[in-house]
Amino acid sequence: MGSKYLIKCLVLSLFLFLPVYKTSSATYQDYSSKLLKIIPSKARKNSKLGVVVKSLINKKKIFEYNSDKLFIPASNQKVIVSTVALSLLKSKFRFKTEFYAGGEIRNGILHGGLYVKGYADPTINTESLRLIAQQFRHKGLKQINGDLYLDDSYFDKIKYPIGWKDKWKNDFYSPPISSLSLNYNNFEVVAVPSKNRTKVIVSTEPPYSGLKIINSARLRKKKNSITARWAEGKNQLIVSGNLYTYSKGTRFKLPVKYPALYFGAVLKDELKKQGIALNGDVKISIVPRWANLYHTYSSDTLDEIINVYNKKSVNIIGENLIKTLGAEYIGVPGTWANGRKIISLFLNKIGIKNGFKIIDGSGLSLLNRVSPNAMADVLEYAFHNKDVGLDFITSLPVAGIDGTLKKRFKGPDVKGRIVAKTGYLKNVRALSGYVFTKTGDVLVFSILSNGLGVEAKKFQSDLLAELVTCCELN
Repeated sequence: MGSKYLIKCLVLSLFLFLPVYKTSSATYQDYSSKLLKIIPSKARKNSKLGVVVKSLINKKKIFEYNSDKLFIPASNQKVIVSTVALSLLKSKFRFKTEFYAGGEIRNGILHGGLYVKGYADPTINTESLRLIAQQFRHKGLKQINGDLYLDDSYFDKIKYPIGWKDKWKNDFYSPPISSLSLNYNNFEVVAVPSKNRTKVIVSTEPPYSGLKIINSARLRKKKNSITARWAEGKNQLIVSGNLYTYSKGTRFKLPVKYPALYFGAVLKDELKKQGIALNGDVKISIVPRWANLYHTYSSDTLDEIINVYNKKSVNIIGENLIKTLGAEYIGVPGTWANGRKIISLFLNKIGIKNGFKIIDGSGLSLLNRVSPNAMADVLEYAFHNKDVGLDFITSLPVAGIDGTLKKRFKGPDVKGRIVAKTGYLKNVRALSGYVFTKTGDVLVFSILSNGLGVEAKKFQSDLLAELVTCCELN
């Protein structure tokens, strides 16, 4: 067994061997009445909150409130997508990226183009391309007498799912989706004063050849207000605003506009750094049948990727997963529609017939819907399924320890006893996962709220503080 598996077992043991204190003589019925009293009055009036709590030891429901009502789940959507992906693709699935030679290679020279075929690896980054370029050099490649072709045909050409707001398209957390991705389809805009402090110098990290920057930013004795936006229909970046004259500069993330071309531009730069000359341009094209496979790059295993997806709530991973499910189980190109079909069919197969409407893989879509009961049923399935349970549970943030729960639930009674996925959008708060109680029970819970405001977070804390001490097993 590998060290990563042993680490997972160690993490899981932290939950399974938490100290048990027989401090509660309260029954489930006692707790149900107690929990009902902490429902915020605003939620009682407008049905903006849904909750379900169930024991996984004896399968009894402890508490429910609007548990069949549909809510926008935000990033709790990732619970569903990661469970289905681990169940169908399996934990050792790897994404691949293939490189093809479009001609003969003689004396280190490729007489033809280099083709790159992307199969939706959401984790490939600049360092990955550096490693690939180094491997090409070690194989003896010195020169490419042709173009660099990018094949992103594994997915359809639709870059955003329905239900995403247009204004999000300039935010790093909602990049365009492509089967050829790099750096989560983000780059950094860097603005610094010139050495003589007479103008603003704008660059990108990593360097992005082929990108035209229109820079109207100015140095001023004012606070930084640098912004960047894409020119309509062009691979042009418009940078404007003020940069404080005596500042060290500023940097911020921005989503790319054309993911495949971005991949190609950075790859070209990394090839150059390894002494491999590309005597051609970066273009979009499908790999021809006669091209020869030259190199294959493989991602980390799916269980490792799911860990990042859930603990850090990386949206692009979910979108690549849902389209990959469509491609693998219905056919290429992968689409959101086909991915939704596969997820819905799987949920039906495990007994979840209703209580959900799947739109995307990240939870950003405002059209997603799920009920607390459906969410809890997915969590219960994952917990008991031998192929999913260990990888899924250890991928969730741990209260007071890591991920999006690192700064929450840090009190001695709750720290380490809650593993759950957070969800946050404007007017949406969600938290779903497991509680390892002081009395030896394991509870599954889902708390979904839309429009409850600041009261939602307080209710989550109050409810989970109560659940940690619940209940005498009866």
